[in-house]
Amino acid sequence: MQPHAGLLRARVGRYPWRVLADALNLTTTLNELSAGLCTAPEAEARIRGSRIHHVADLDGVLGLDPLHLVGLRLALARTETRFAQTQWLLLLPRPGRLGGLRGPADVTSLALDAGAIVLASDGRLGWIPLAVGPAIQWRLVRAERPMVPPSPREAAGAFAAVLAEEGAGLASLGVRAGRRPRIECLALPAGYPARSASLLERASVVLAAASAGLDAQTEIVTSHSVLGRELHLRRLADAALDAVSAAASWPSWAMESEPSR
Repeated sequence: MQPHAGLLRARVGRYPWRVLADALNLTTTLNELSAGLCTAPEAEARIRGSRIHHVADLDGVLGLDPLHLVGLRLALARTETRFAQTQWLLLLPRPGRLGGLRGPADVTSLALDAGAIVLASDGRLGWIPLAVGPAIQWRLVRAERPMVPPSPREAAGAFAAVLAEEGAGLASLGVRAGRRPRIECLALPAGYPARSASLLERASVVLAAASAGLDAQTEIVTSHSVLGRELHLRRLADAALDAVSAAASWPSWAMESEPSR
């Protein structure tokens, strides 16, 4: 199953929905590829869909031609050979909230601009999605070993706590629920636990609602209430993005190797 953003067109600040969906798709597919659950050609078909994808290995991280863009299948085949049984993480850095990314500075800057990085758990290879017209160009980088996102169980608990706290905060401002945005939830393939799929679905809904709320006109007239409303919505959006990261970063085989998760 190829996840996609569908009708999710709102943004959290400058957050690019299309890039989020592509990065999520790459993360889950690389986790299946590294576990031997699919081949490089199958992975290419899942990632590509109807979009054009190119790979730029400017620093020779995978030993590809640094002077020219290369095809997705070659990069995936090289990744399959060199990164077997590697856990791939979806990190969604935002200003002031780097989502586990630990540098170096040039990689952090690129990932912040893109809004996402798909990173091997040891940091040896990262894929940064750059939207170029209707196409996606994946910039390959090497990073420091990142902080692994919390498990879906841990993330679900933290997400629920933020929902309760920020929902109460919005209610105290007298904010009425608006029309529920039309969404097509992000999805996970079969190689992920049901708990992760449920968490991702809930996070998709909250992220879409918070994003729509930040973009919508409000009837609140006092500046204090306007600022308070925006703060609550941004905290909801941040919590939802953290939940998306956790859901995508822990396939079933990785959970089995970490029983405490």
